[in-house]
Amino acid sequence: NFQEKQSTTTFVSVVVLDEVGLAEDSPNLPLKALHPLLEDGTEEADDSHQIIDRQQRVAFVGISNWALDPAKMNRGVMVTRGDPDEKELKLSAEEICSSNQNDSVKEMLNPYFEHLAAAYKEVCEKQSEKKKSFFGLR
Repeated sequence: NFQEKQSTTTFVSVVVLDEVGLAEDSPNLPLKALHPLLEDGTEEADDSHQIIDRQQRVAFVGISNWALDPAKMNRGVMVTRGDPDEKELKLSAEEICSSNQNDSVKEMLNPYFEHLAAAYKEVCEKQSEKKKSFFGLR
């Protein structure tokens, strides 16, 4: 309803599904419902061709630590990110602990960031050797 009152040339609603890869494991195949919605505004179910009004179309962002099946992957753009190095991990920790109003937490924890980054990197490398990745880029 909200989007119907907006100009479709300057405004679009976005649906964000975090950990969308987890749904791939469901025997009910819930993501299969997304296939027609990821096409260019058409819905092809049961041999009927239904056009979805421009005001009802939404953008879709799926975030996952695992690759989705090819039927979904070829309907969008995949952005991948390599494993962060210790410098990036330290910067992430600093930013998580930063505040616009008070950086006392960051100052208090600053001596630990480098050691935490090194330890996290080591855990990730050991998991990688075993071909298991619990943390991903969380």
